[in-house]
Amino acid sequence: MSEPEDVDESEQHEADALALALERGTIEAELPEDALQTAALLRYSVDGGELPTDREEAVLFEVLEAAQRVTQKRAENAARVDAPAAPWWRWLFGLASAAALAALLLFFWGRGAPEPTALPEPGAALIGAGLGRLDPAGGDAEYDALMREYRARVYGALSARYESR
Repeated sequence: MSEPEDVDESEQHEADALALALERGTIEAELPEDALQTAALLRYSVDGGELPTDREEAVLFEVLEAAQRVTQKRAENAARVDAPAAPWWRWLFGLASAAALAALLLFFWGRGAPEPTALPEPGAALIGAGLGRLDPAGGDAEYDALMREYRARVYGALSARYESR
């Protein structure tokens, strides 16, 4: 074994961490795996891994203290929550709203686009009369008569379409 003056600071730190890990049974620092296994084996071979009574009480005190801190933190976190859980009727309202929205979407989506209304064609005579109006000497009487007849056919087709609903 080396003399105390031959031990540098990193070795001393590693030895202290190893001793603490063996006492508590937990590792808080990076330790060499082989040194930890060897030390645990040596300790177990001496007394079967049994803790002395004074160390047992100290570990129990540390565990109970840590448990009390955790309990206090949980109580503080529970006290911070301001909003209570939503009442049952809010959930019911949300579900009913979602169902109504789904029904509306299905209703409008299922209907599809309406079929276009078949309108009558204006015909060559009406188009020719319209072009004849461009001539300053052309007459409006023939055009007006053809246009009245065409409008009557268009209105008839539209009224047949929308009155059948």
